[in-house]
Amino acid sequence: SFGLPFDPRPLHSASPHQQTGESAYSGAHFEINRKAMRITISGRGKAERVQRLTKKDGGDELKDVFFYSFKDMRMKQDHQDYPLWVCPNRRIYLESYSPVAQQAKDFLIAIANPVTRPRHIHEYKITSYSLYAASSLGLRFEDILSGLNRLSKNELHDSLINFIHDKTEKAGKVRIVLRRNSYFVESPNKKMLEELLKIEGVADARKPGETEFLVHSDDQRKVAIQGTKDGGMGQMEAMGLKGDMKEDEEENEGSNKPKLDRRVYSFEIMQGKVEQVKEAAKDRDFPTLEEYDYQNDKTTPNLNMNLRAFAQIRPYQERCLAKMFGFGRARSGIIVLPCGAGKTLVGITAAQTIGKSTLVVATTDVAVNQWKKQFEHWTTINDNGEKRVIMFSREHKRAWDTSKAVIVIASYHMLGHGGQREKEAEKIMQLIRKHEWGLIILDEVHVAAAKTFRRCVSETYSRCKLGLTATLVREDKMVDDLHYLVGPKLYEANWLDLQDQGYIACVQCIEVKCRMDPLFYKEYLMQKSMRRRQLLYEMNPSKFNVCEYLIRYHEARGDKILVFSDNRFTLETYARTLLNKFFIHGDTSHTERLVTLDRFQRDDKLNTLFISKIGDNSIDLPDVNVIIQISSHFAARRQEAQRLGRILRPKPVSSSRFNAFFYTLVSSDTTEVKYATKRQRFLVDQGYAYRIVRDEDLIGTDPKKHGLQLSTPAKKASILAKIRAADEMAALEEEEEVGLDRTKQTRRRKGGGKRWGSFGRNVRRRAGNASDMSGGSGVSSLLVAMVVSDWFLLWISAHVGSHLLASIVREKRRTFAREHARARGFVCVRVCAFV
Repeated sequence: SFGLPFDPRPLHSASPHQQTGESAYSGAHFEINRKAMRITISGRGKAERVQRLTKKDGGDELKDVFFYSFKDMRMKQDHQDYPLWVCPNRRIYLESYSPVAQQAKDFLIAIANPVTRPRHIHEYKITSYSLYAASSLGLRFEDILSGLNRLSKNELHDSLINFIHDKTEKAGKVRIVLRRNSYFVESPNKKMLEELLKIEGVADARKPGETEFLVHSDDQRKVAIQGTKDGGMGQMEAMGLKGDMKEDEEENEGSNKPKLDRRVYSFEIMQGKVEQVKEAAKDRDFPTLEEYDYQNDKTTPNLNMNLRAFAQIRPYQERCLAKMFGFGRARSGIIVLPCGAGKTLVGITAAQTIGKSTLVVATTDVAVNQWKKQFEHWTTINDNGEKRVIMFSREHKRAWDTSKAVIVIASYHMLGHGGQREKEAEKIMQLIRKHEWGLIILDEVHVAAAKTFRRCVSETYSRCKLGLTATLVREDKMVDDLHYLVGPKLYEANWLDLQDQGYIACVQCIEVKCRMDPLFYKEYLMQKSMRRRQLLYEMNPSKFNVCEYLIRYHEARGDKILVFSDNRFTLETYARTLLNKFFIHGDTSHTERLVTLDRFQRDDKLNTLFISKIGDNSIDLPDVNVIIQISSHFAARRQEAQRLGRILRPKPVSSSRFNAFFYTLVSSDTTEVKYATKRQRFLVDQGYAYRIVRDEDLIGTDPKKHGLQLSTPAKKASILAKIRAADEMAALEEEEEVGLDRTKQTRRRKGGGKRWGSFGRNVRRRAGNASDMSGGSGVSSLLVAMVVSDWFLLWISAHVGSHLLASIVREKRRTFAREHARARGFVCVRVCAFV
């Protein structure tokens, strides 16, 4: 029992909110003493979890557990004319069928985070981070309140008004601006700068000799964006506030009220103490914004590059860029657009607008190649004969003239590698670290939150950062770190709106429930190993028959099909052994991948390709319109959305409503059902609906009628025998490369052991099961295969002594002999003959 940091009287029920999906609260009982403002939780392991939530954001997350009573909300007389329900718990519900719904969406995406956006009712939530992002776009407390009052059906609750005021009082008021190669801390509020200078870390960073503030006018210039009509829309128009701003200006001009004060106060800080100022200000609740006054930067070389005449910026891309280049400066932040909606063109246009050296960080070598081709396709960067688009990858390590502006494209692995490098690669890394980048573009920015790849942001000197992604979600809850690594979220598009407007494909999502074959299900229930159970439901004969049927059906229609499997054993068995199809996975060479993908895209006779999780990100295959998913990474929501994105490129209009298909094959009555439901949450929140069908609806009860391969008991038994004969490692997923990158060799998760890479050749350990190799059961062993250079053996003998080494080897041989002799039909092999 403990006190609450908020008033519980508006809470309607003391039962947990079942719609939040918080499994941590299931089985817990809550009792609220409203007068004493205390809460009592009973239930094993629940109280500690809830008590932690009370300390986070004023108990905001804890409030979501309970139902609220909205009976005291005061409705406006003409409430039917407005689209928003603004609730006291900071939830906002939008009627998307309202005539002014589009203006309301533009405004809400600037001040709140979307929770779920189905067809007719959208839900948003106002949070501390969303208000920080709104303040970074120049929205004041008055602007947010005015917009909500203008669109809301009800009167705003006092608690909501106070929350918005508290969170926007300091957020967005202090900016660190790079102007004329010097850093300035500026604010329209002089008193706020005076309070900021009382902080020790900020006062120490001020340029010596300065005692007075610099004063200049904030002219709020509009930036002309190439590829748009009349230079593109303004920032306030992009946020749905154009009418409000015009009314304010007309009211000020037609009255005796004083004109708006556009003065800005600033002081200069030393260049090497920018991070110190940001950290000190953050500790005192002064979140700072980073802006780049690129138009007044005369010291950095300009990049002579223009968009080609056929490059046309779409309306939603205009909104992204208008928010990034508000008031004539470049603002760091994150843009969220669906796959296939033109994120690459947004990044290229941003680089062209700033016109300075640009560093692009992509996920894979294939993505690096694609970014290079896109720059050459959309811009005039190489028209004068100079090669100013430079790739930094495993195969490309070319230096450049640092006195000229260039575009360098590299992968996360190449920049984030922490070990020793080749001499050529180390020279390029030194150039990247020393170069002053006007813009850094982080493709698939959700990757940058991983600890391994934070070096890509921290070890480069940039004046503006732009993050691009389709899925700003991670299962490890590290997405919030991107707010200070990169910047606030500038824009997030609505997937269904873009689909209705024809900018992305209209996809039908189908989940096929596949019955477990009795023979396989019996083996599934007897297995204790989670990995082997996973292999059994992935190799379910019913799932295989459905996959074969769908491939035949869509190939007959002339469709291009991608079949995804996270498990390499399953992938090769489906593709090579049974269907005789092409496949690529982590061990496929980079050259072979490019050749296979190019042939798949151009050859009409090659219409099906099997691919592992290396194809989740950054594969540009515009003609693919069918995805079949036979296995995936447990409950990963991001992976589900990324795979759907492979078919979201605009497609020709078909006779039916849908022109692309996304199939997920799920084995019934297994743990895969639970994982599939969780994986689909992100897409359901974007408005997609899954149609559920059974395997009998497709292939009937007798697969022999369709001539499917696994239609006889003998073939099913042969597959089961192959699964039994496979070792434990076959059931492991391929370790996730960030994509199709070969700079980091793909390994297997868990059981792979450590690599002894510093002594000649590598030592490879494999955790296996002797019974699996021989057909026996219940007998486990450790198979150790060693390949060691002669000088390494001599080194061991010299240090530990030959007698000790010989005794260790003899003991190992006895252990292996005992283990292997117990397995039926196993022939003992002398592993340690090198003694």
